[in-house]
Amino acid sequence: MVLRSLMIAAVLAIAAPAFSTAAMADAKRAELACTLCDGLAALMTGEPEQAFVFRSFEPANGGSKLHPALDNTGFTYDNALAMMALYGCGRAREAKRVADALVLALETDRHYHDGRLRNAYRSGPVIPGKDGMLLPGYWSTASNSWIEDGYQVGSATGSIAWGALGLLAAYSETGQTAYLDGARKIMDFIHRSTADPKNPGYFGGFFGHEPTPDRMTWKSTEHNLDIYAADHWLATIDEAGDWEHDGESAKDFLDAMWNKAEGRFYIGSVPDSNAPNVNMSGLDAELWPLIAVEDFKAKAPQVLEWTEANHGVPGGFDFNNDRDGIWLEGTAQAALVYQVVGEPQKAEPLFQTISTQISPEKLIYATVDEQLTTGLQVGPNSEPGDFKYYRLPHVGATGWAVLAALGINPFSADSFAAKNEEKPCPQK
Repeated sequence: MVLRSLMIAAVLAIAAPAFSTAAMADAKRAELACTLCDGLAALMTGEPEQAFVFRSFEPANGGSKLHPALDNTGFTYDNALAMMALYGCGRAREAKRVADALVLALETDRHYHDGRLRNAYRSGPVIPGKDGMLLPGYWSTASNSWIEDGYQVGSATGSIAWGALGLLAAYSETGQTAYLDGARKIMDFIHRSTADPKNPGYFGGFFGHEPTPDRMTWKSTEHNLDIYAADHWLATIDEAGDWEHDGESAKDFLDAMWNKAEGRFYIGSVPDSNAPNVNMSGLDAELWPLIAVEDFKAKAPQVLEWTEANHGVPGGFDFNNDRDGIWLEGTAQAALVYQVVGEPQKAEPLFQTISTQISPEKLIYATVDEQLTTGLQVGPNSEPGDFKYYRLPHVGATGWAVLAALGINPFSADSFAAKNEEKPCPQK
Protein backbone atom coordinates (compact mmCIF):
# COMPACT_ATOMS: atom_id res chain seq x y z
CA MET A 1 0.00 0.00 0.00
CA VAL A 2 2.84 2.36 0.89
CA LEU A 3 4.64 1.46 -2.33
CA ARG A 4 1.49 2.11 -4.38
CA SER A 5 1.04 5.52 -2.72
CA LEU A 6 4.63 6.42 -3.44
CA MET A 7 4.20 5.41 -7.09
CA ILE A 8 1.06 7.56 -7.44
CA ALA A 9 2.84 10.50 -5.82
CA ALA A 10 5.73 10.11 -8.22
CA VAL A 11 3.42 10.05 -11.25
CA LEU A 12 1.60 13.14 -10.01
CA ALA A 13 4.88 14.93 -9.41
CA ILE A 14 5.92 14.24 -13.00
CA ALA A 15 2.52 15.17 -14.45
CA ALA A 16 2.07 18.37 -12.42
CA PRO A 17 4.54 20.48 -14.40
CA ALA A 18 2.85 19.44 -17.64
CA PHE A 19 -0.59 20.36 -16.29
CA SER A 20 0.80 23.61 -14.94
CA THR A 21 2.42 24.49 -18.27
CA ALA A 22 -0.78 23.78 -20.18
CA ALA A 23 -2.84 25.85 -17.75
CA MET A 24 -0.39 28.73 -18.05
CA ALA A 25 -0.55 28.55 -21.84
CA ASP A 26 -4.37 28.60 -21.74
CA ALA A 27 -4.33 31.60 -19.40
CA LYS A 28 -1.90 33.50 -21.63
CA ARG A 29 -4.02 32.80 -24.69
CA ALA A 30 -7.19 33.92 -22.94
CA GLU A 31 -5.39 37.11 -21.89
CA LEU A 32 -4.28 37.65 -25.50
CA ALA A 33 -7.84 37.18 -26.76
CA CYS A 34 -9.28 39.59 -24.21
CA THR A 35 -6.66 42.22 -25.00
CA LEU A 36 -7.47 42.02 -28.69
CA CYS A 37 -11.22 42.06 -28.11
CA ASP A 38 -10.75 45.16 -25.97
CA GLY A 39 -8.91 46.69 -28.91
CA LEU A 40 -11.75 45.86 -31.29
CA ALA A 41 -14.38 47.20 -28.91
CA ALA A 42 -12.43 50.45 -28.43
CA LEU A 43 -12.64 51.14 -32.17
CA MET A 44 -16.43 51.17 -32.13
CA THR A 45 -17.96 54.63 -32.20
CA GLY A 46 -21.54 55.83 -32.39
CA GLU A 47 -24.48 54.84 -30.21
CA PRO A 48 -24.18 51.63 -28.12
CA GLU A 49 -26.85 49.80 -30.15
CA GLN A 50 -26.07 51.31 -33.55
CA ALA A 51 -25.04 49.00 -36.40
CA PHE A 52 -21.32 49.29 -37.05
CA VAL A 53 -18.73 48.38 -39.70
CA PHE A 54 -15.08 48.04 -38.67
CA ARG A 55 -12.48 49.73 -40.83
CA SER A 56 -10.28 46.84 -41.93
CA PHE A 57 -6.91 48.56 -41.60
CA GLU A 58 -5.77 51.27 -39.21
CA PRO A 59 -2.92 53.71 -39.89
CA ALA A 60 0.41 52.25 -38.80
CA ASN A 61 1.14 53.27 -35.20
CA GLY A 62 -1.37 56.08 -35.48
CA GLY A 63 0.89 57.74 -38.03
CA SER A 64 0.53 58.30 -41.75
CA LYS A 65 -2.91 58.20 -43.31
CA LEU A 66 -4.09 55.13 -45.14
CA HIS A 67 -4.31 55.04 -48.91
CA PRO A 68 -7.62 56.72 -49.85
CA ALA A 69 -8.95 53.39 -51.12
CA LEU A 70 -8.70 51.97 -47.58
CA ASP A 71 -9.45 55.05 -45.52
CA ASN A 72 -13.15 54.27 -45.00
CA THR A 73 -13.25 50.62 -46.08
CA GLY A 74 -14.61 47.77 -43.98
CA PHE A 75 -14.32 44.44 -45.75
CA THR A 76 -17.20 42.01 -45.19
CA TYR A 77 -14.81 39.13 -44.48
CA ASP A 78 -12.90 41.10 -41.83
CA ASN A 79 -16.11 42.19 -40.15
CA ALA A 80 -17.49 38.65 -40.03
CA LEU A 81 -14.28 37.55 -38.31
CA ALA A 82 -14.40 40.45 -35.85
CA MET A 83 -18.01 39.62 -35.01
CA MET A 84 -17.14 35.98 -34.32
CA ALA A 85 -14.16 37.01 -32.20
CA LEU A 86 -16.29 39.37 -30.12
CA TYR A 87 -18.91 36.67 -29.55
CA GLY A 88 -16.12 34.31 -28.51
CA CYS A 89 -14.83 36.80 -25.97
CA GLY A 90 -18.28 37.42 -24.51
CA ARG A 91 -18.66 40.89 -26.04
CA ALA A 92 -22.15 40.14 -27.37
CA ARG A 93 -23.36 43.73 -27.53
CA GLU A 94 -20.49 44.80 -29.75
CA ALA A 95 -20.79 41.68 -31.92
CA LYS A 96 -24.49 42.34 -32.46
CA ARG A 97 -23.73 45.77 -33.91
CA VAL A 98 -21.70 44.14 -36.68
CA ALA A 99 -24.34 41.46 -37.31
CA ASP A 100 -26.97 44.18 -37.61
CA ALA A 101 -24.80 45.98 -40.16
CA LEU A 102 -24.68 42.87 -42.37
CA VAL A 103 -28.46 42.55 -42.22
CA LEU A 104 -28.85 46.23 -43.16
CA ALA A 105 -26.42 45.70 -46.03
CA LEU A 106 -28.64 42.96 -47.41
CA GLU A 107 -31.81 45.00 -47.02
CA THR A 108 -30.70 48.44 -48.19
CA ASP A 109 -28.31 48.00 -51.12
CA ARG A 110 -28.48 50.95 -53.52
CA HIS A 111 -29.00 48.65 -56.53
CA TYR A 112 -29.16 44.92 -55.78
CA HIS A 113 -32.06 43.19 -54.05
CA ASP A 114 -31.10 39.60 -54.80
CA GLY A 115 -29.41 38.46 -51.58
CA ARG A 116 -25.85 39.46 -52.40
CA LEU A 117 -23.49 41.36 -50.16
CA ARG A 118 -20.70 43.62 -51.39
CA ASN A 119 -17.08 42.87 -50.57
CA ALA A 120 -16.85 46.04 -48.48
CA TYR A 121 -18.91 48.82 -46.92
CA ARG A 122 -18.31 52.31 -45.59
CA SER A 123 -16.72 51.91 -42.17
CA GLY A 124 -18.02 53.42 -38.94
CA PRO A 125 -21.49 53.72 -37.39
CA VAL A 126 -24.05 52.78 -40.03
CA ILE A 127 -26.29 55.59 -41.26
CA PRO A 128 -27.92 54.43 -44.50
CA GLY A 129 -28.27 57.26 -46.98
CA LYS A 130 -31.01 57.83 -49.52
CA ASP A 131 -29.32 55.19 -51.67
CA GLY A 132 -29.07 52.69 -48.82
CA MET A 133 -26.00 51.22 -47.17
CA LEU A 134 -23.01 53.41 -47.98
CA LEU A 135 -20.07 51.96 -49.89
CA PRO A 136 -16.41 52.94 -49.50
CA GLY A 137 -14.80 55.42 -51.82
CA TYR A 138 -12.97 58.74 -52.03
CA TRP A 139 -12.89 61.99 -53.95
CA SER A 140 -10.05 62.18 -56.46
CA THR A 141 -8.77 65.68 -57.04
CA ALA A 142 -6.82 64.39 -60.04
CA SER A 143 -9.95 63.26 -61.91
CA ASN A 144 -12.36 65.56 -60.06
CA SER A 145 -14.63 62.58 -59.42
CA TRP A 146 -15.79 60.10 -56.78
CA ILE A 147 -13.83 56.86 -57.00
CA GLU A 148 -15.07 53.45 -55.90
CA ASP A 149 -12.84 50.40 -56.11
CA GLY A 150 -14.10 47.67 -58.42
CA TYR A 151 -13.26 44.87 -56.01
CA GLN A 152 -14.79 46.58 -53.01
CA VAL A 153 -18.16 47.14 -54.70
CA GLY A 154 -18.13 43.65 -56.20
CA SER A 155 -19.17 40.36 -54.63
CA ALA A 156 -16.49 37.69 -54.32
CA THR A 157 -18.14 34.36 -53.59
CA GLY A 158 -15.97 33.50 -50.60
CA SER A 159 -16.21 36.97 -49.09
CA ILE A 160 -19.99 36.99 -49.04
CA ALA A 161 -20.10 33.37 -47.85
CA TRP A 162 -18.16 34.62 -44.84
CA GLY A 163 -20.97 37.11 -44.32
CA ALA A 164 -23.31 34.12 -44.10
CA LEU A 165 -20.98 32.34 -41.66
CA GLY A 166 -20.90 35.43 -39.48
CA LEU A 167 -24.68 35.69 -39.45
CA LEU A 168 -24.98 32.00 -38.61
CA ALA A 169 -22.71 32.56 -35.63
CA ALA A 170 -24.90 35.50 -34.60
CA TYR A 171 -28.02 33.33 -34.91
CA SER A 172 -26.41 30.58 -32.84
CA GLU A 173 -25.55 33.11 -30.14
CA THR A 174 -28.84 35.01 -30.10
CA GLY A 175 -31.57 32.92 -31.72
CA GLN A 176 -32.70 35.99 -33.70
CA THR A 177 -34.28 34.81 -36.94
CA ALA A 178 -33.20 37.93 -38.88
CA TYR A 179 -29.66 36.56 -38.83
CA LEU A 180 -30.70 33.11 -40.02
CA ASP A 181 -32.84 34.65 -42.76
CA GLY A 182 -29.88 36.78 -43.84
CA ALA A 183 -27.61 33.74 -44.09
CA ARG A 184 -30.24 31.91 -46.15
CA LYS A 185 -30.55 34.83 -48.57
CA ILE A 186 -26.78 35.05 -49.08
CA MET A 187 -26.38 31.36 -49.73
CA ASP A 188 -29.40 31.27 -52.06
CA PHE A 189 -27.77 34.04 -54.10
CA ILE A 190 -24.49 32.12 -54.26
CA HIS A 191 -26.21 28.95 -55.42
CA ARG A 192 -28.29 30.76 -58.06
CA SER A 193 -25.65 33.09 -59.40
CA THR A 194 -22.22 31.49 -59.11
CA ALA A 195 -22.75 27.74 -59.66
CA ASP A 196 -20.78 26.30 -62.56
CA PRO A 197 -23.41 24.83 -64.93
CA LYS A 198 -20.95 22.31 -66.42
CA ASN A 199 -18.74 21.20 -63.53
CA PRO A 200 -18.90 20.87 -59.75
CA GLY A 201 -18.21 23.97 -57.73
CA TYR A 202 -18.90 27.69 -57.67
CA PHE A 203 -17.26 30.51 -59.61
CA GLY A 204 -15.34 33.36 -58.02
CA GLY A 205 -18.21 35.85 -58.08
CA PHE A 206 -18.46 39.35 -59.54
CA PHE A 207 -15.99 42.20 -59.95
CA GLY A 208 -16.92 45.79 -60.69
CA HIS A 209 -19.84 48.15 -60.60
CA GLU A 210 -23.53 47.64 -61.08
CA PRO A 211 -25.47 47.01 -63.19
CA THR A 212 -23.15 44.70 -65.14
CA PRO A 213 -20.13 43.61 -63.08
CA ASP A 214 -17.71 41.15 -64.63
CA ARG A 215 -18.25 37.48 -63.81
CA MET A 216 -15.16 35.72 -62.48
CA THR A 217 -15.12 32.22 -64.02
CA TRP A 218 -12.18 30.81 -62.10
CA LYS A 219 -12.97 28.81 -58.99
CA SER A 220 -11.24 29.06 -55.64
CA THR A 221 -10.62 26.25 -53.20
CA GLU A 222 -11.04 28.70 -50.34
CA HIS A 223 -14.34 30.06 -51.73
CA ASN A 224 -15.82 26.60 -52.23
CA LEU A 225 -14.68 25.62 -48.76
CA ASP A 226 -16.57 28.64 -47.34
CA ILE A 227 -19.69 27.63 -49.26
CA TYR A 228 -19.50 24.04 -48.06
CA ALA A 229 -19.07 25.16 -44.45
CA ALA A 230 -22.02 27.59 -44.57
CA ASP A 231 -24.26 25.04 -46.28
CA HIS A 232 -23.29 22.34 -43.81
CA TRP A 233 -24.02 24.71 -40.91
CA LEU A 234 -27.38 25.66 -42.38
CA ALA A 235 -28.28 22.00 -42.83
CA THR A 236 -27.91 21.45 -39.08
CA ILE A 237 -30.48 24.13 -38.20
CA ASP A 238 -32.77 24.40 -41.26
CA GLU A 239 -34.12 21.03 -42.31
CA ALA A 240 -36.47 22.60 -44.84
CA GLY A 241 -33.64 23.72 -47.12
CA ASP A 242 -31.63 21.74 -49.63
CA TRP A 243 -28.37 22.88 -48.11
CA GLU A 244 -26.58 19.53 -48.02
CA HIS A 245 -27.18 19.02 -51.73
CA ASP A 246 -25.95 22.51 -52.61
CA GLY A 247 -22.91 22.05 -50.42
CA GLU A 248 -22.00 18.76 -52.07
CA SER A 249 -21.18 20.56 -55.33
CA ALA A 250 -18.60 22.62 -53.44
CA LYS A 251 -17.29 19.46 -51.75
CA ASP A 252 -16.93 17.72 -55.13
CA PHE A 253 -14.84 20.65 -56.35
CA LEU A 254 -12.67 20.45 -53.24
CA ASP A 255 -12.13 16.75 -53.91
CA ALA A 256 -11.03 17.65 -57.44
CA MET A 257 -8.49 20.11 -56.03
CA TRP A 258 -6.80 17.45 -53.89
CA ASN A 259 -3.32 16.55 -55.10
CA LYS A 260 -2.76 13.13 -53.56
CA ALA A 261 0.79 12.75 -54.85
CA GLU A 262 1.98 15.95 -53.18
CA GLY A 263 -0.37 15.80 -50.20
CA ARG A 264 -1.86 19.25 -50.66
CA PHE A 265 -4.76 21.18 -52.18
CA TYR A 266 -4.51 23.27 -55.31
CA ILE A 267 -5.45 26.93 -54.80
CA GLY A 268 -8.28 26.58 -57.31
CA SER A 269 -9.02 26.21 -61.01
CA VAL A 270 -8.16 28.20 -64.11
CA PRO A 271 -11.03 30.16 -65.73
CA ASP A 272 -13.90 28.23 -67.34
CA SER A 273 -12.55 24.90 -66.22
CA ASN A 274 -11.97 22.52 -63.36
CA ALA A 275 -8.35 22.17 -64.40
CA PRO A 276 -6.24 23.12 -61.38
CA ASN A 277 -4.17 26.28 -61.23
CA VAL A 278 -0.72 24.78 -60.69
CA ASN A 279 1.22 28.07 -60.79
CA MET A 280 0.62 29.28 -57.24
CA SER A 281 -0.45 28.18 -53.79
CA GLY A 282 -2.37 29.78 -50.94
CA LEU A 283 -2.04 29.06 -47.24
CA ASP A 284 -5.77 29.24 -46.49
CA ALA A 285 -6.49 26.73 -49.27
CA GLU A 286 -4.29 24.23 -47.39
CA LEU A 287 -5.34 24.93 -43.81
CA TRP A 288 -9.06 25.61 -43.86
CA PRO A 289 -10.16 22.26 -45.36
CA LEU A 290 -8.66 20.51 -42.34
CA ILE A 291 -11.02 22.24 -39.90
CA ALA A 292 -14.09 22.79 -42.10
CA VAL A 293 -14.60 19.37 -43.71
CA GLU A 294 -14.66 16.36 -41.43
CA ASP A 295 -13.61 14.05 -44.28
CA PHE A 296 -10.41 16.03 -44.76
CA LYS A 297 -9.19 15.96 -41.17
CA ALA A 298 -7.37 12.68 -41.83
CA LYS A 299 -5.29 14.46 -44.48
CA ALA A 300 -3.77 16.75 -41.84
CA PRO A 301 -0.37 14.98 -41.50
CA GLN A 302 0.28 15.17 -45.26
CA VAL A 303 -1.09 18.68 -45.73
CA LEU A 304 0.75 20.15 -42.76
CA GLU A 305 4.04 18.55 -43.80
CA TRP A 306 3.68 20.07 -47.28
CA THR A 307 2.53 23.41 -45.90
CA GLU A 308 5.38 23.67 -43.41
CA ALA A 309 7.89 22.98 -46.18
CA ASN A 310 6.34 25.36 -48.73
CA HIS A 311 4.79 28.15 -46.65
CA GLY A 312 6.66 27.95 -43.37
CA VAL A 313 9.10 30.69 -42.38
CA PRO A 314 10.86 31.22 -39.04
CA GLY A 315 8.18 32.11 -36.51
CA GLY A 316 5.17 31.66 -38.76
CA PHE A 317 3.76 31.16 -42.24
CA ASP A 318 3.71 33.06 -45.52
CA PHE A 319 0.63 33.57 -47.70
CA ASN A 320 2.21 31.89 -50.71
CA ASN A 321 5.22 29.72 -51.37
CA ASP A 322 7.74 32.46 -52.11
CA ARG A 323 8.26 32.57 -48.31
CA ASP A 324 9.17 36.26 -48.24
CA GLY A 325 7.79 36.99 -44.76
CA ILE A 326 5.23 36.24 -42.08
CA TRP A 327 1.53 36.66 -42.86
CA LEU A 328 0.09 37.06 -39.37
CA GLU A 329 -3.51 36.30 -40.31
CA GLY A 330 -2.41 32.97 -41.79
CA THR A 331 -0.07 32.31 -38.88
CA ALA A 332 -3.08 32.60 -36.54
CA GLN A 333 -5.02 30.25 -38.81
CA ALA A 334 -2.21 27.71 -38.52
CA ALA A 335 -2.20 28.07 -34.74
CA LEU A 336 -5.89 27.17 -34.66
CA VAL A 337 -5.50 24.27 -37.08
CA TYR A 338 -2.68 22.73 -35.04
CA GLN A 339 -4.96 22.74 -31.99
CA VAL A 340 -7.95 21.26 -33.83
CA VAL A 341 -5.95 18.41 -35.40
CA GLY A 342 -4.21 17.52 -32.16
CA GLU A 343 -0.77 19.13 -32.45
CA PRO A 344 -1.07 21.99 -29.93
CA GLN A 345 2.67 22.01 -29.23
CA LYS A 346 3.25 23.35 -32.75
CA ALA A 347 0.88 26.23 -32.08
CA GLU A 348 2.88 27.66 -29.18
CA PRO A 349 5.72 29.24 -31.23
CA LEU A 350 3.10 30.83 -33.46
CA PHE A 351 1.34 32.40 -30.48
CA GLN A 352 4.69 33.72 -29.33
CA THR A 353 5.10 35.48 -32.68
CA ILE A 354 1.54 36.82 -32.64
CA SER A 355 1.95 38.17 -29.11
CA THR A 356 4.86 40.34 -30.22
CA GLN A 357 2.88 41.90 -33.07
CA ILE A 358 0.22 43.90 -31.23
CA SER A 359 -0.20 47.51 -32.32
CA PRO A 360 -0.85 50.42 -29.95
CA GLU A 361 -4.56 50.05 -30.85
CA LYS A 362 -4.40 46.45 -29.56
CA LEU A 363 -4.79 45.01 -33.03
CA ILE A 364 -2.57 42.48 -34.78
CA TYR A 365 -0.50 43.77 -37.68
CA ALA A 366 -1.11 42.23 -41.09
CA THR A 367 2.60 41.48 -41.56
CA VAL A 368 5.85 41.47 -39.63
CA ASP A 369 7.81 43.09 -42.46
CA GLU A 370 6.78 46.26 -44.27
CA GLN A 371 5.03 44.37 -47.05
CA LEU A 372 4.21 40.84 -48.15
CA THR A 373 3.48 39.48 -51.61
CA THR A 374 0.63 37.05 -52.31
CA GLY A 375 0.99 36.32 -56.01
CA LEU A 376 -2.67 37.32 -56.49
CA GLN A 377 -4.23 40.14 -58.48
CA VAL A 378 -6.54 42.78 -57.04
CA GLY A 379 -8.77 42.58 -60.11
CA PRO A 380 -8.98 40.98 -63.56
CA ASN A 381 -7.32 43.94 -65.30
CA SER A 382 -4.72 44.82 -62.69
CA GLU A 383 -1.04 43.92 -62.66
CA PRO A 384 -0.19 40.28 -61.82
CA GLY A 385 0.77 39.95 -58.17
CA ASP A 386 -0.35 43.46 -57.24
CA PHE A 387 -2.35 42.28 -54.23
CA LYS A 388 -0.04 42.74 -51.25
CA TYR A 389 -0.32 43.03 -47.49
CA TYR A 390 1.38 45.82 -45.56
CA ARG A 391 2.41 46.31 -41.96
CA LEU A 392 -0.84 47.89 -40.83
CA PRO A 393 -3.04 47.00 -37.84
CA HIS A 394 -5.57 44.61 -39.34
CA VAL A 395 -9.03 43.64 -38.09
CA GLY A 396 -8.96 40.36 -40.03
CA ALA A 397 -5.66 39.24 -38.52
CA THR A 398 -6.94 40.29 -35.10
CA GLY A 399 -10.11 38.25 -35.53
CA TRP A 400 -8.19 35.11 -36.45
CA ALA A 401 -5.79 35.62 -33.53
CA VAL A 402 -8.72 35.77 -31.10
CA LEU A 403 -10.34 32.67 -32.58
CA ALA A 404 -7.05 30.78 -32.40
CA ALA A 405 -6.36 31.89 -28.84
CA LEU A 406 -9.82 30.71 -27.74
CA GLY A 407 -9.77 27.55 -29.84
CA ILE A 408 -12.89 28.58 -31.76
CA ASN A 409 -13.46 26.98 -35.17
CA PRO A 410 -15.34 29.60 -37.25
CA PHE A 411 -16.63 26.92 -39.62
CA SER A 412 -18.32 24.91 -36.90
CA ALA A 413 -21.79 25.45 -35.47
CA ASP A 414 -20.60 23.76 -32.28
CA SER A 415 -18.25 26.67 -31.57
CA PHE A 416 -21.16 29.04 -31.09
CA ALA A 417 -24.03 26.80 -30.04
CA ALA A 418 -23.32 26.76 -26.28
CA LYS A 419 -24.74 30.21 -25.50
CA ASN A 420 -24.70 29.76 -21.76
CA GLU A 421 -21.04 28.84 -21.39
CA GLU A 422 -18.90 31.24 -19.42
CA LYS A 423 -16.96 33.54 -21.74
CA PRO A 424 -13.35 34.52 -21.00
CA CYS A 425 -13.79 38.29 -21.15
CA PRO A 426 -17.46 39.19 -20.70
CA GLN A 427 -19.29 42.41 -21.47
CA LYS A 428 -17.87 45.53 -19.84
